[in-house]
Amino acid sequence: MSFVREEWRLTSMIEEVLEESSDESSSEHEFDHCSEHNLESETEQEVGDLEQEVSVSNDDIPISERLLRERRCSSIKVPAPYKSKDGQKWYKNAPRTNVRTRRENIIFEKPGVKGTAKGAKTEIECWNTLITEEMKSSILTYTNQEIISQREKCNDPEKKYYMKDTTASEFDAFIGLLYIAGLNRSSRQCLKDLWRTDGTGVDIFRTTMSLQRFYFLQNCVRFDDKSTREERKKIDNMAHIRVLFDQFVDCCQKAYIPHEYMTIDEMLLAFRGRCGFRVYIPSKPAKYGIKIYALVDAKSFYTFNLEAYAGKQPIGPYAVSNKAFYVVERLVQPISQSNRNLTFDNWFTSHELMLHLLTNHRLTSTGIRKNKRCIPNAILKTGKEPGSSLFCFQKDVTLVSYAPKKKNKVVIAMSTLHHDDKIDETTGDKNKPEIITFYNSTKAGVDVVDELCATYNVSRNSKRWPMTIFYGILNIAASNANIIFRENMNQHTKRTEFIRNLGLALVYEHLRLRKDQKRIPVHIRKRICSQINEAPSPALQNSVGRYTRCADCPRKKDRKTKHLCATCGKAICLKHAIFSCKNCADFDLSS
Repeated sequence: MSFVREEWRLTSMIEEVLEESSDESSSEHEFDHCSEHNLESETEQEVGDLEQEVSVSNDDIPISERLLRERRCSSIKVPAPYKSKDGQKWYKNAPRTNVRTRRENIIFEKPGVKGTAKGAKTEIECWNTLITEEMKSSILTYTNQEIISQREKCNDPEKKYYMKDTTASEFDAFIGLLYIAGLNRSSRQCLKDLWRTDGTGVDIFRTTMSLQRFYFLQNCVRFDDKSTREERKKIDNMAHIRVLFDQFVDCCQKAYIPHEYMTIDEMLLAFRGRCGFRVYIPSKPAKYGIKIYALVDAKSFYTFNLEAYAGKQPIGPYAVSNKAFYVVERLVQPISQSNRNLTFDNWFTSHELMLHLLTNHRLTSTGIRKNKRCIPNAILKTGKEPGSSLFCFQKDVTLVSYAPKKKNKVVIAMSTLHHDDKIDETTGDKNKPEIITFYNSTKAGVDVVDELCATYNVSRNSKRWPMTIFYGILNIAASNANIIFRENMNQHTKRTEFIRNLGLALVYEHLRLRKDQKRIPVHIRKRICSQINEAPSPALQNSVGRYTRCADCPRKKDRKTKHLCATCGKAICLKHAIFSCKNCADFDLSS
């Protein structure tokens, strides 16, 4: 480096330090996130070293050449910084690169499955690490309380046969049917279509439980004690499902260590019923629903943290601010001081938040923003040449304005991870900055999870918003369990196969118990045995000459018959039998 360039560099650095020290708002930028990178101390040391070097070497330089160099130095002008509306100063030159390697994105834990989830080898075991037996037991208890209440109110004895208390195996089968319905892309389809007997239905739904029983369970599922709900609603709008939601989030965090790049964004669970905190987001496909803030691993798409938007909460422990700054502050608590990077969109991005994450949580961040007072007017100007970029720098923050091919448009990105003006050469003629390409590669974490959940969605049409949240929990649990299963087994299993095996594993235990029940028709028992690969019990099979209720007649008629179908073996009365002569019957059998 020449003497003139070195002199200019030191002059610009000294003026920058003096300007920052005189600015009232510079207190929050006084120190770098690594204490050993104090800019002022390094600058003073370099200035002292250079003065000593110049004082020694000036004796050997002729007086004429010394005067010529002084004139050249005096003619150098330090570039004026850009100023934003809130008075912040942004500099055209990048910070020095000859500093110690920064500690950003150097994590000290190996990403992947951890804890008891490492021992999960089957689909159902991986899923049970996220939806634990304790969670299912509490749902079962409160659901049976509602069933008892519904049964006491019912005066029709013909309906009480499907109002019995549910069991753990039946509730698992209920969830398994939800997953199978989502696998068949029939989440919002009418339930009657799934139970049809004309060949268009799904066989496993009829063999698992009756349509009336499924409807009844869906209406009776509860997640909290109804007797104490009103008291809890005084301090929490989400009292109906708060405990289950928090337990699920805690299980997600205990089962996995995320990678170094993570994404924060919002999900929308579609719901159009009555709810005090239902929101309207026109950019989402559903537009109306319950908003969920999510922290997702940008590499594996594992959902690590969730927070449900519950509107303005009553005074109490859940009365928190819903501003973007405080939402991110709560979401990043599990990964604080871990040197990871966060990527978020326009609503979350702010200069204040980025510096707060850097200094208080030791987290870098990258976001995209345009309508902020901290951005200089020079950056906001449009009409630039397509493919051109304009960079601005502070000690810890880099700002870039990129002009894409579209006229009168600029893309503005802000980052505390990048500290230079590098252009990504892989973008070719587009000449995109590295900040922009990095943002594009890590911004879609939550959107991918949203798409995965929507592909095989278990949601059913419901008028109760707690059920909508419960369906969202089941969708995310299947996605996370699939990631755990792949890493434990070290193989890439198709998501359709994982959900199919998970749904069948949840259903099979109930099928084994149901095939021995006395009131189940013979053809249902035979179909169950073929599904679980077991032989039917001879004691429960219909036999010729034994009176049995007709399988095709309504249950309330209780019509007995001793005739059996020659093909499937089910009991049928003469009303549902078709008579034919021996020659016609032989012809049908031969054809």
